[in-house]
Amino acid sequence: MSPALVAGGAVAALAVGGGAGLALTLAIGRFGPDESDPEHRPHSRHLATVPPVAAIGFLLAFLRFGLSWDLLVAAFVILVMAAIAFIDLDHMIIPNVIVLPAAVVGLAASVALDPRRWWVFLVAAVGSALFLFVLALIWPGGMGMGDVKLALFMGGVLGPVVIVAFFLAFFLGAIVGLALIATKRKTRKDAIPFGPYLALGSVLALLYGPWLLHTYIGALK
Repeated sequence: MSPALVAGGAVAALAVGGGAGLALTLAIGRFGPDESDPEHRPHSRHLATVPPVAAIGFLLAFLRFGLSWDLLVAAFVILVMAAIAFIDLDHMIIPNVIVLPAAVVGLAASVALDPRRWWVFLVAAVGSALFLFVLALIWPGGMGMGDVKLALFMGGVLGPVVIVAFFLAFFLGAIVGLALIATKRKTRKDAIPFGPYLALGSVLALLYGPWLLHTYIGALK
């Protein structure tokens, strides 16, 4: 694409991402500890950051994929991951109403874009969910069934690159967790939501996973 088209596309991506993030803000605000009474659901203290996060995500996706079906899938993944991250961060839940339909749609989209490798995405989805399920059994306080269902979505949209997403999630989660404990904002007994790190790792892997994996393997040679 010409520089003018790239610039125009970048501006459009920012605008569409910001608008989608604003709409997502309203949806996220519906989730809270007491879902039976909307008047008593606390609003997320992080909601103001959703539109700029979505806008930046859309921009990076456009720069990575250009005008393509992959861009549409990436935008969908970014919005779902943003919703899951902010809800889990505030309320320690990953809603089934979001993650399960997203897993189905994400897997279907991956297969539609690359039908010859349908089994790769299916194995990645099931394998990722089983991986976190085993961790949840071993470490019940640090991993929940919501994380397991999120892993199903991750594998379905990322395929083999889900390995990069897991590495980034555990790496970033460990660093932030240690920092929170060191600054005494959290203790070892406090629960820290893992969904935001899985979501961030997934988006980074979606955008840069192949490059990160290639760079890592090249560094080992």
